[in-house]
Amino acid sequence: MEELAKVFSPAKINLFLAVTGLRQDGYHNILSANCALNFGDEITIFRSSNEDDGIICDEPFLNKKNNTITTALNVFRKKTELGQHFAVQLKKFIPHEAGFGGGSSNAATLLRAVNEICGNILPPQELVDLGKIVGADCPCFIHDMPNITAGIGDICQPMGRKIISAMDNYDLLIFRPTFGVNTKEAYGKLRKSFQHLYLAEEEANQRLLALQDAIVAGQTLLPLHNTFSEIFFSEHENFRELHYEMGSIGTNMMLTGSGSGCFCLSHKSLGNKDDALKSMIDRYCGETAFIKHTSFAIKNFSTRGF
Repeated sequence: MEELAKVFSPAKINLFLAVTGLRQDGYHNILSANCALNFGDEITIFRSSNEDDGIICDEPFLNKKNNTITTALNVFRKKTELGQHFAVQLKKFIPHEAGFGGGSSNAATLLRAVNEICGNILPPQELVDLGKIVGADCPCFIHDMPNITAGIGDICQPMGRKIISAMDNYDLLIFRPTFGVNTKEAYGKLRKSFQHLYLAEEEANQRLLALQDAIVAGQTLLPLHNTFSEIFFSEHENFRELHYEMGSIGTNMMLTGSGSGCFCLSHKSLGNKDDALKSMIDRYCGETAFIKHTSFAIKNFSTRGF
């Protein structure tokens, strides 16, 4: 097979995630701050001689016939009316059911890469529109910089330059326990039993602005928010305890997405805390928990696509 491209598919965290209400179509409106990371999956794209797309991946949880990658390729072909099929080799490093956006990132990254292979026949906004068809989180990965999303996650705008620059002043550690959280089930639980956790849009916007101001000011402890954290912490009390213990040494811990993945932010002025944090995570989550020190993908950011 002819190799056409090898691309990086980044993980993300939600620095902020507020669910602001239930829509008439059954989806939820959100306000979120999404940040891609310098950690992710690797996708290699080959030209396929078959009249079908192929997925090469060793992970047993991936449905080879029905996944975000095959959906992305199908919607791209339908939009462009190009008949070319592809074989895709996916090396997974992003934990699944963790809120790190692996499936959405894979689809969005593939849309961008295939569009480039085909001569950039679609402008960025049309790629965003295709991403909306694949999944609500896909549009935030089409763009190449930290962004604020609203609606069901399909309305994106870039974060301000001051906050993007200030984010580089924090060390970032991500981790996932030995269990995952299904996103659809998490939203179903929120809708059924935890609607009191919805934030009004005005309050959500105020809290997001307060968080951005705190990051720009270089505050040690940040007013992080995730609607799903209260549900998650109530079901897993050890994570609430871990949250408090990390806070006691000046480290911010919060759930990303609907979980079960979390992130830790420590201001660099306090020194590197990786060893202490990893020791805490081992005690509360077990030594087999996934832990990764990484950083925000904010170098050489642009406003391309907006």
